[in-house]
Amino acid sequence: MSEKHPGSLRPWFSQPPFGRKDVAPLLMWGAALAAAVIVPFVASPWLLSTVRDALVMGLLALSYDLLWGRAGILTLGHTTFLGLGAYGFAIATAQFGHAPVTGLATGVFCAAAVAAVVGYFLLFAGVRLHFFAIISLAVLIVAQQLAVSWQSVTGGDTGILGIPGLSFGVGSHTFELGGPRASWYAVATVLLAATGLIWLVCRSRYGKVLDAIATNEWRAKACGYHTSFHLLLVFVVSAVLAAIAGVLMAACSGVVAPDVFSTLLATEVILWVAIGGRGRTGGPVVAAVVLTLLRQTVSSYSTDGWPLILGGLFLGCILFMPNGLRLHGWVDVARRVARMPWSRPLVHRAGHAQEER
Repeated sequence: MSEKHPGSLRPWFSQPPFGRKDVAPLLMWGAALAAAVIVPFVASPWLLSTVRDALVMGLLALSYDLLWGRAGILTLGHTTFLGLGAYGFAIATAQFGHAPVTGLATGVFCAAAVAAVVGYFLLFAGVRLHFFAIISLAVLIVAQQLAVSWQSVTGGDTGILGIPGLSFGVGSHTFELGGPRASWYAVATVLLAATGLIWLVCRSRYGKVLDAIATNEWRAKACGYHTSFHLLLVFVVSAVLAAIAGVLMAACSGVVAPDVFSTLLATEVILWVAIGGRGRTGGPVVAAVVLTLLRQTVSSYSTDGWPLILGGLFLGCILFMPNGLRLHGWVDVARRVARMPWSRPLVHRAGHAQEER
């Protein structure tokens, strides 16, 4: 499908017939929908709020999986857009008194504008791979310093407190989404809708185009695709999803601080997608939720333990799970462990060394 005569958008997003491989994602999405409906009736408000915050991180992982897992763009500063969405919402609502809907639009617009400008100058200039990753990290550091130094607007090191919750009006009725149960349904609805929509897009013909670009961009360009435009489009869409996650985080917690631009969080996002499996849509979301809950549990006992665990998970993922954690992948993990030098018997290693001599 060449872009010389693109016609309408329908051929790009047309869906192939559903097959056997689509059964598992649909069942997982249906189970997640059922859990989203049932959990508020059986969980305490504290547990509901804790898992809700983890679901917000799942939306962030979903946005990064679209960028790295589908388009093959590795960045080290994806949380820049999370922070822009959070600060845009907080400044518009808490500092200037605008409605939450206006704050949502402000946060999304800020992230989309920065992604469009940065992505245009980098992607259309041919910047790829580690060069793009390093520049994205520089943008994250600049955003963090700006949040700390611009005290009159961002609140400096303290951040912004008293951020209102989400609410919207329909006619004369106003729906408040600030409570634990209401905010849970709001976050779960956004996450389920985004997951389903991205899954449908990625299984369409446009998903095949993204796979072709991620596999071999030069070959895709030779086939007639404007690869830089498609990469920029995915970059902006992923930034919008990350900004929505930032808005939900700020609205649910009621506070935003420069820690949202933390490089540690940016590292965690990469780990979520790596463990969940690049391009698997639901896998990074589940990994983000589980690891976020694990981080909160570990931090309640020791504030210094989580970075060590995070480093160990990174090392283990690189050595034993380069394609992510899969149910049938434990056999490969066992084989990798068996091939390690320390797993061989001492006599066998001694005999092998004597043969080499």
